[in-house]
Amino acid sequence: MKNLYQTMSDYFKNNPIDWNYYLNELELPKNINDAKNFIKDFFAYGGKGYLIHDIIQECEPLRINHTLSVFCIGLLIKSSSYHDLEIIDDNQNEIFEFNYLWFLVSLFHDMGYVQEKDWTYKFEYRKKSKDFQNRMRINNQPINKFNKYHNYNTYYDLGIIYSSPCYFRINPIKPCSITNSRNNPCSNNSIIFNNGTIITRSMYSKSTIFNYLEYCKMNEDINHYDHGIVGGLWLYDSLVKNYYLSYISLNDDSKNIENFYINNLHFCVNQFPIFAYLADCIISHNMWFATDYGTIELYEKCGLEQLIPPHAQSISFNTNPLLFILALADTLEPIKTCCDPDYGLNIEPIEVLNSIECVFNYKHISLLFKNNEIFKKIKKKLDGLENWLDINVEIFENENKIDIIF
Repeated sequence: MKNLYQTMSDYFKNNPIDWNYYLNELELPKNINDAKNFIKDFFAYGGKGYLIHDIIQECEPLRINHTLSVFCIGLLIKSSSYHDLEIIDDNQNEIFEFNYLWFLVSLFHDMGYVQEKDWTYKFEYRKKSKDFQNRMRINNQPINKFNKYHNYNTYYDLGIIYSSPCYFRINPIKPCSITNSRNNPCSNNSIIFNNGTIITRSMYSKSTIFNYLEYCKMNEDINHYDHGIVGGLWLYDSLVKNYYLSYISLNDDSKNIENFYINNLHFCVNQFPIFAYLADCIISHNMWFATDYGTIELYEKCGLEQLIPPHAQSISFNTNPLLFILALADTLEPIKTCCDPDYGLNIEPIEVLNSIECVFNYKHISLLFKNNEIFKKIKKKLDGLENWLDINVEIFENENKIDIIF
């Protein structure tokens, strides 16, 4: 068995086509500065530096290391599924490959944490939104903001102009336009994976998402906005803004805003359902089910029935593959759990990765822990996970070993 760091490193080196969507010269980072630059450069190569440039400066080293580790572990999980996992647009004109989907969702999934760490960051984001609106007005572009149609004060509070829609087919360039019937599951702008999975709308309703935000903010044991929901909302908002700003940068009104190129990078409205789906994966990956009586009672008071079984259904690889991989990778990732100074293990990230031996086989993950304290932390983290994800977890106490089958 190789350790987790060696497994990640070998996969990174030997399978660049699986993760390096833009085929640029990116290497596995060796320190925290390299890790931060890796994330910044990845977004910049994709013409999406606007999303990450400001917010990543506020990210703690622990979160940066965690994010990069999730990125690598997710690649290993996907590889063990033995499936390409591509999204095909309805007209078969464009394929959205897993390496494109995964870089966006995994490298941004924890960016909302800056709002948990420092509640004043939203004022910086609001300022960025105001600057965007001014730029749009100067260039005579309609803003088409969604909060004209949905009266949620949280949009303003977090500086959000473009809220991720529940129905993915909604086009933020023309927000009142819905092209196909809601009754047709294969209608234009559905998310269609090449394994046959079809997703037409968000995991949870808008009211559930915002009730959960309010629950987290008002619950004295949490007392802040949930970073997953904030991160997902910010991802979609920033992707739409980046789309508009990229078009404006052409300085050519003859170009079609619904389909254009910059530096050989393609921008088209077919990407908006993808952006909405990626945002929903981030929003949903941190919304936990109620399984004990006290939490169920509280969730019912907060209008969170969708998160109470049997309404709440476990997330499976077959029904929502990208969300499943994100949720599982984020849970298994050990750096965030073991290197947080509040947990008192006093161990470096590289030590954590080196102390876990692993094998990723077909839909089967085996983890063997050399460090007993790390084993106990991860074991506790996996407690109850089978209620949330469609997996089987087997723990071998005498061997410090965990097996996961999905």
